[in-house]
Amino acid sequence: MVRHHLLTLPGAFQHFFEHHLDAMYVVDLDGRVLSANASALKMFDFTMEELSQTSLVQLLDGPGANFGNFDETFEGRTEWAILHKRGHLVYVRVTCTSLVSDGQEMGKLIVLEDITEQREQYKKLLEIQEMFAFISEKSQNIISSFSADGMFTYISPSVKPLLGYTPAEVIGKPAVAFNHPDTNEELFKLRMSLSANQDTGRFTGRLRHKDGEYRWYETTIQFIRDQTGAIRQTIGVGRDITDRKEAEDKISYLAYHDTLTDLPNRRLFHRRVSLVLERNIHQRHSLMLLDLDGFKYVNDTFGHEMGDLLLMEVAQRLTRVIGDTGVVARLGGDEFTVFQENIVDKDDCDLTMDRVKRAIAEPIVIEGKALHVTASIGVAFFPADGDSVEKLMRHADVAMYCAKQGRNPP
Repeated sequence: MVRHHLLTLPGAFQHFFEHHLDAMYVVDLDGRVLSANASALKMFDFTMEELSQTSLVQLLDGPGANFGNFDETFEGRTEWAILHKRGHLVYVRVTCTSLVSDGQEMGKLIVLEDITEQREQYKKLLEIQEMFAFISEKSQNIISSFSADGMFTYISPSVKPLLGYTPAEVIGKPAVAFNHPDTNEELFKLRMSLSANQDTGRFTGRLRHKDGEYRWYETTIQFIRDQTGAIRQTIGVGRDITDRKEAEDKISYLAYHDTLTDLPNRRLFHRRVSLVLERNIHQRHSLMLLDLDGFKYVNDTFGHEMGDLLLMEVAQRLTRVIGDTGVVARLGGDEFTVFQENIVDKDDCDLTMDRVKRAIAEPIVIEGKALHVTASIGVAFFPADGDSVEKLMRHADVAMYCAKQGRNPP
């Protein structure tokens, strides 16, 4: 009742018409403008006198337009580009309603909604999307997004040349299916370590190429949170660092291994033994230091290349004798060292030392020549002879010198 009363109040429609934010025109059946509200006059900067001298269709299509029946002109057209009085285009959405009195159509109410700004925003959005599509396709990075449950919701076309998959083969699949198991563990740890206000992160992990090979990727991630702070979307930008990672691993390996024998070098040996001594201070450990008697003769007689091959064979024999019961390292030249932890007693070490001597004393045949070397060995025990790597090495060095001289160590 109240609604009906409001709608039938004198002047209600006129007030609605005059103050509506959209442009409104009342036209006769020929399309001539009978009335226009303030928004209509403002939209194109026309006066009511100017509007009354033309057809609305002519206004919409511009001067000199060849228009026909008014209804046919509006049929199927919901948007229009209209030339403003000052020369620029105004984009509008058109609504046309018949005005009927006593069952007879008297004219039409035309409503124009200004959508110029919307179109400009849409155009800019399209330009941004086109630019993003271009960048994501040409980029050497992989751009991706994941849902809260870890499913791919987007991946850039660059995934095809970089990992062999088409976007269709990835989108909708769980991210964990493409990661190395170790990488999934690292990602889980990263998620668990995030603070409530942390929205970015970076991690390095392995992704599976379609051919089965794993590639190293460094990925920067951005977390999108909802109002409760829960992560709803994750955006990732990853770049292939496989070559760099392999180079770094190679450099790291060379820093701790002897390039000739591939054994741990002095630095790695020191690190490993120090950790054992710190961790097992109540156990007995042994450190052997040995060098090769007769090696100088091989070098001088047959050359350094033959000497290098001999050192490589000695390293392999030491490794076979010690196995996984200790650490074998090359300190430099013809000097090697062996560390064994948690030995039973001195006799246990003597047995190992005897096996080492016999293994090295076996003839080494290189290029048809049988080479003969032996080993002089000095031994130090933890904790009796020292509580550090340095002290044990000094004691073993003295013991080795005495063994070369054929006398017992002090």
